Amino acid sequence: LKLCPKLRIAVGLHSVLRPTGHPQAMTTPADGRGVDINECLYKGAIGAIGAIPGTFCAHPFDVVKMRMQTTSTATPWSGGIRTAVGAIGRGADGAFKPVHFLNGLSPAIQQKMVTRAPMFLLSELSTQLVEATTTLSRTEACFVGSFGSGFVTGNVASLAEYCKVMRSQRVDTGGVIGVAATARAAISSGHGLSLARRMRSAGLRNGIFDSTFFGMQNVLSQHLGSGWSYAGSAAAAVTLDYSVDVVVKRMMVVPPQQAVDPLWKSMRRLLTGHKTIFHAIATVHAGLSAKAVEFSVSYFVTGTAGVHIATMLRACF
Repeated sequence: LKLCPKLRIAVGLHSVLRPTGHPQAMTTPADGRGVDINECLYKGAIGAIGAIPGTFCAHPFDVVKMRMQTTSTATPWSGGIRTAVGAIGRGADGAFKPVHFLNGLSPAIQQKMVTRAPMFLLSELSTQLVEATTTLSRTEACFVGSFGSGFVTGNVASLAEYCKVMRSQRVDTGGVIGVAATARAAISSGHGLSLARRMRSAGLRNGIFDSTFFGMQNVLSQHLGSGWSYAGSAAAAVTLDYSVDVVVKRMMVVPPQQAVDPLWKSMRRLLTGHKTIFHAIATVHAGLSAKAVEFSVSYFVTGTAGVHIATMLRACF
């Protein structure tokens, strides 16, 4: 049967989109494997739904962690958390107010909403593409594909993260508030390259985190429930990406009107000038315990609330 080009296209589309009782997929002719669009959307829904309660529950730990990352101390191995909590809680009048631990909550939620849904969706999409085009296993594809998707989402969310860090750490920005204003201030002051350095560094850190998190979660999910597998994977991921995250945070406590060095120079400066190698390691990893708690709480909530709500929505629609 000879069909005109338009009719052949229509028939082809119908063969892909017609209901079959199985998740909608686009298969590759080479090996029959393909991309499950419904599964990608489901993972994106988990990230989007779990972002808000997860961020709200974990934000106070995030504020403490950023204080420890951006403030050097002579004895980073002792009393760091108590010092950070006291410095954050005290206001201008010297009185301790718990509300100060919610500074930057709004841009933090904005950042997570911007990055969590694309993070989960693109990780699943990248993993399936790697599976379809290589001979890697599902776990290996998670590690490889999630690094690329993490680098992209980290760059996209970096400006919202920059605003969150400056606000939570009370950085004097000269009246600059918001993502667009921050970008304009950096470019108009001639420091657009420094802004790009912050974005690239945040992308690299997210690539390391996503690769570790989704790869480990794929392994742990075979033995643990969704909440605990998310929490354990997040703790492992923050441990591996922590030194890069420290450099990124120190770049982000610098106002946009000022320049910052490239990542490698900033890392070298962070590791040099210490009394001993142990002092250097302790300084770089100050705040790791707070961040591990923060991400474990955040991703436990995401893996519990996000998965259950997204599963109910998928059953309904």
